[in-house]
Amino acid sequence: MPLEKATSNSYRWIVFATVVIGTFMVNVDSSIVNVALPILQMQYHIAAGILQWVVTGYLLMITAILPMVGSLSDRLDRKKMFILGIFIFTVSSALCALAINFSMLVLFRFLQAIGGALIQANVMSIVSFTFPEGQRGRPLGLIGSVVALGTIVGPALGGVLIAAMGWRSIFWVNVPFGILSIVVSALLLKPISKGIGVKGFDWWGSGWFILATVTLMIFVSNGGSFGWTSLYSLLFIIVSLISWAVFIVREQKFPKPLIELSMFRIWSFSIGNIVGFLSFVIMMFPAMLLPLFLHHIMHLSVSSMGLLLMAQSIVMVLFAPIGGLLSDRIGHYLPTVLGMVLITVSMIMMDSLAPTSGIVMIVLIQALLGAGLGLFSSPNNVVVLEAVPVEKTGLTGSLIATIRNLGRVSGVAVAMLLFQVAVGNLVNYPQNTFMNGMHLVFGGGIVLSVLGTILVIIRRKS
Repeated sequence: MPLEKATSNSYRWIVFATVVIGTFMVNVDSSIVNVALPILQMQYHIAAGILQWVVTGYLLMITAILPMVGSLSDRLDRKKMFILGIFIFTVSSALCALAINFSMLVLFRFLQAIGGALIQANVMSIVSFTFPEGQRGRPLGLIGSVVALGTIVGPALGGVLIAAMGWRSIFWVNVPFGILSIVVSALLLKPISKGIGVKGFDWWGSGWFILATVTLMIFVSNGGSFGWTSLYSLLFIIVSLISWAVFIVREQKFPKPLIELSMFRIWSFSIGNIVGFLSFVIMMFPAMLLPLFLHHIMHLSVSSMGLLLMAQSIVMVLFAPIGGLLSDRIGHYLPTVLGMVLITVSMIMMDSLAPTSGIVMIVLIQALLGAGLGLFSSPNNVVVLEAVPVEKTGLTGSLIATIRNLGRVSGVAVAMLLFQVAVGNLVNYPQNTFMNGMHLVFGGGIVLSVLGTILVIIRRKS
């Protein structure tokens, strides 16, 4: 029996290592392209508004189709869907590297996002099937570390590759890892299938969800540049609201809906998703404001800023598996509450920053935020995943990833909206005006983090 258990445990971790290769690739690619933007702009002679689509198009596509591919994965063989995702991602990476104009590059980035969505929708599900209940916290925590590590590695790796071999190398680098992941996955992963097939799948519901999500994200991410009350903004938000309404009505009547809205009647599932969304909104406040503070107020160089801003991600990499391990050992309550408390403390400290604040304070604040996010995220994901039957973990994992992306986009929009309320449309900020804007943003962060803490406590008492 001990030998069987050891073999079983060894297999589980081999499976884990196999699937996180895909997760790592997707998250590296979400940030590695940013480094190449100035090169792409010079090569293709395009405006910044068009240039952004090489980044935002990728994010939009992944977010919009995640529930659809997650639901399909629950019906079909997760192993095949995961391998298909790696295959599409690898082939489209090569196509991006071979693109002869910017339009082709954006098109192939959309294709790459389809592969990325298939990967993200199945990683948590495969891990949930592979590890028994009570042992999922640690591997899910390590997935959080891989996500953060990919975000850290992306810009640094991109800079090295572009300097050595040009911008096309940032796409070629995915090809050998993709081939390795396909081969290992085909050999080691066991089929995971309910055998339902696509008959009766909610294709129209998927279409309405995609339309609702894309128009909402365009409104949220571009409302500041369009003007929040402009014709474009109003058009996008009206289409989004109508699409959401049609989607919700359809899902309540359709026999086998894309998203079973009844899942949101499960208190722990709903609270977990709401607080997860809030955590990603909060995460983007310092991501947007601290670089401006370091540049305009502390007058640091770009290289120094880059090093300082890595502190949050590095600490999150270290604490995410700790949060997962604690979840397995003592349950989700204490690590999620402690994580939200640390996030709240970091927001309070950010709100107290002044022109005289030192570098040590900046690092400490980011470390607290990284520790809080790391401790909170993994146990919260465990709660959400274990609130539903294991056969629905494909859809649930994709919803978690969708909420993560929506939270990030919303966080950027909310941070910039609050900042503009205080500073207006100024480009060169007087110090007092800038500090007023920053305090307003982090004051909003305090409100959201306190709300998140209260919701986590309420979830325990319900």
